[in-house]
Amino acid sequence: MASAWTKRLQGKFKRVGKLVAILVGDNPASLVYLEKKALMAKELGVRFELCQFKASVNQSIVEKKIALLNNDRQVAGIIVQLPLPTNWNTARVINAIIPSKDVDGLTDTNISNGQVLPATAVGILKLLEEYKIKLQGKNIVLVGFTRLLNIPLSIYLASLKNNVTVLQEGTRNKSVLCEADMIITATGKPKLITGKNVKQGVVIIDAGVSRVNKKLVGDADFASVSKKARLITPVPGGVGPMTVVALFANLYQAVGSRSGR
Repeated sequence: MASAWTKRLQGKFKRVGKLVAILVGDNPASLVYLEKKALMAKELGVRFELCQFKASVNQSIVEKKIALLNNDRQVAGIIVQLPLPTNWNTARVINAIIPSKDVDGLTDTNISNGQVLPATAVGILKLLEEYKIKLQGKNIVLVGFTRLLNIPLSIYLASLKNNVTVLQEGTRNKSVLCEADMIITATGKPKLITGKNVKQGVVIIDAGVSRVNKKLVGDADFASVSKKARLITPVPGGVGPMTVVALFANLYQAVGSRSGR
């Protein structure tokens, strides 16, 4: 599914500026994610540049770099690879990006107006579209309250007249899950959702990732949940590949908006 979407985007970036990624430190997982983005950029013909800073860098230095990128006409999009150092104001760094170059859709402006959704959210919505699952009048539960996904996604889904409930990742009120037509989860807590927590015919989008016995697993216990679910996305290979492509779909949209395309 992700490969088909990639093919549809090929050839659309001939006159698009470069995508710049900001990385602070050398988190191994962040480096893996950035490598995937760099490979996708190469496949689509997008210039990709990584600006990596030492973990000891002052936050103001990174904000100044973002300001320079905002004013650089050769730069079409800017992303900040999360997480940032724990003592930093992450929201302030993200909001240093001008909304028109925020292709991750994480600035306050883009979250509030819904003009650019986060890449993970876009990937999930595209996946649901491909499976022809309608998003209207559904009872939808989002598990995990995150800026990266569930905050903007809850706003968007509510605008489509769905009944949206957001549960904290450590909630004990799992009875809410049993009433859900759709569950979107992104907590990184393995087996948080099991077959006994869901109803027959539920749709489960699993964006959670954790490692158990050297294997990547999602938030849902795939074996038990798949017996009841109409659709459940696997981990790995489900939401992840769609998210990478979605970032470049956002880039294309952002450039089009600026050019009036």
